[in-house]
Amino acid sequence: MVAISRSNVRRVRRGNGGGGVLDMLDNIPYVSQLSSADRLLLLCGVALLGTVTFASVFLVSGIMTGSSSSTENNLANDPRLSPELRKMGLSDQALLRRGGGKRIVVGPHKLDSEENAVALDIIKILDCDALQDEMEREWNAVLDAKKLAKEDSERWQKEEEQWNNNNGNGNRRLQMELDSVQDAVEFDMGQQENGNGDGRDFMMDEMMVDDFGDMMGGGGEFGGGSDYFDNKTQLKLTARHLFCLAAEGITLPKSTTLDESDDPSIHCDIDNFETRESLLNLWSSARAQISEDIIKKTLGLVTEHKETLRGHDVHVWYPNKDQGSEGMLRVLNSAFEGSLTYNFDSEQAEDGQDDLYRFWDIPSQFVGENKLFVDVGSALGFTSMLMAYEYPRTTVVSIEPASPSWLIQNINFRCNLSEEQRSYVHPILAGVGTKHHDDNDSFTKFVWKPSMTTASRNWNIERDFDFGQDIELTVHLRTLRAILAEATPEDLPLGTPISVLNLDCEGCEYNLIPSMHETSFKSIGLILGRTNWGFIPTSKKPSSERAEDTHKRVCTHYNFARRCKECCDFPTLPVRPRLPSTTVVENGEFGDADVGDEANIASAALESKTVADVAGSMCDGFDAWAEENQLHDVPDDYGWNEMSAYVKMDSR
Repeated sequence: MVAISRSNVRRVRRGNGGGGVLDMLDNIPYVSQLSSADRLLLLCGVALLGTVTFASVFLVSGIMTGSSSSTENNLANDPRLSPELRKMGLSDQALLRRGGGKRIVVGPHKLDSEENAVALDIIKILDCDALQDEMEREWNAVLDAKKLAKEDSERWQKEEEQWNNNNGNGNRRLQMELDSVQDAVEFDMGQQENGNGDGRDFMMDEMMVDDFGDMMGGGGEFGGGSDYFDNKTQLKLTARHLFCLAAEGITLPKSTTLDESDDPSIHCDIDNFETRESLLNLWSSARAQISEDIIKKTLGLVTEHKETLRGHDVHVWYPNKDQGSEGMLRVLNSAFEGSLTYNFDSEQAEDGQDDLYRFWDIPSQFVGENKLFVDVGSALGFTSMLMAYEYPRTTVVSIEPASPSWLIQNINFRCNLSEEQRSYVHPILAGVGTKHHDDNDSFTKFVWKPSMTTASRNWNIERDFDFGQDIELTVHLRTLRAILAEATPEDLPLGTPISVLNLDCEGCEYNLIPSMHETSFKSIGLILGRTNWGFIPTSKKPSSERAEDTHKRVCTHYNFARRCKECCDFPTLPVRPRLPSTTVVENGEFGDADVGDEANIASAALESKTVADVAGSMCDGFDAWAEENQLHDVPDDYGWNEMSAYVKMDSR
């Protein structure tokens, strides 16, 4: 047998008729050393790889083409891109990129491109990401405090039961409080005897009164009403949280061990898409009119409070310890279910003032459909809200010069009024100036105080300014006519007169009232509010001539003649009678009377009185008051028009 090796075999070169590819492989290094079977196998692998690569390229190309076509179709039908937006000349992709590249979806709803952009602006300006981290840290602290409070409560309960068992029926908490007070008093007496008294006696008196009163009412250090535990076991949510929630920028934390009712929540229904949408629209409006710093500071100061407006449960937003809001709520809830009656803030009504017009008993001919209620100096919007509740379909124009208050009142409207109620309430950010056309774009300086939001004005005592809280504002002054032209809805009949004018504007009455045409003023059905001459420092008072024009007009209305001392300057001035259902016009005829019978009209006419008749004893000592307040001695408006919100010293 012959042994054959590869080295002894001479390869036979194939002709041109076949094996061309294999011959080509013979020229490739290393490949030429492979057998024919190996080279054929290699060739098949290369062909397979090429086929797969070719197919992959076409497949990816088809997917991209289909995706592009699908994207174009989706954009064409995307509800976030309205025809108006497409008219801007930008591509659909460019319009969407204006929102920062993020798409916000609220439940089943998609925000349109403008709302999406607003939501992203909220997240950026209010730094909602940082707020989320801060809120989670605070919530963990709250959970720890609640756990500690629960443990302390259980410990006290056990110790109290043991003490009662050993000492008979009694109250260990009460005994410990009394012992503590007694020890403090004895210590203070010893300090006084040794000449080391440092005012602690006053502090101890306060402690005795406050602690004992809280303890007996269930509060105090050991009672359920203690602010100590309330402040540590509640998560403080501000209006900053509200807007971040509306923008889907944060999520409220949830507890896993506590009752769900203890979880932090906001009553304002931001889960309602219409409410959320209205808050986004408010943000857009605020950003166009208010500086970024003022918006952030305002929202950080404001929290939600559960209150009532004459039986209507509301959750209104205002700064903590805001005496102005607390006073306004007292006024609006006066005489409701046995509560006291207040004229203004903390001014309790005197005997005999129960005949003043109040917001809750306005005669029916002044309110309702096609009637116009104008609230000048509307603060946080509580009065406007009450009008919406008590007198449906009354058109309300809410005018507020201080931008923080305007922003807060808009939050209150959106969180408490229905969409239909809001359609009749028109908040306007502006101060009321004079009648001159060039004054429609003038300005003045105001100070806004979170501790007294109802007293935004341009005559503040400089030493009272709180640099940590108060905000100095530049206020745009406009004429009342221009404001009403902007605010009055188109469906209100043209030329509708003001049915009720509420003046609570810290002195703006001296701009508004003299500027009104006589016919316009006489067309007003009812004027509520007060004058402020006696409160304004002398260096900031308007001229005595301006004051006289103002007082002589408003004092023809019953509320002013009844309680404003300035009216005593015109004792013989006729006053419109205080009537429940009819009004008197200049020519002595009665208009809009609900009283159909002539006998009632005749008896009403007999009630016409002068300022002296209506004011009564209020005018006692008027001459001395007028001299003290320089009612007739201010020659011009220089101090009144000064571009400053401060008075260096009270010169009254």
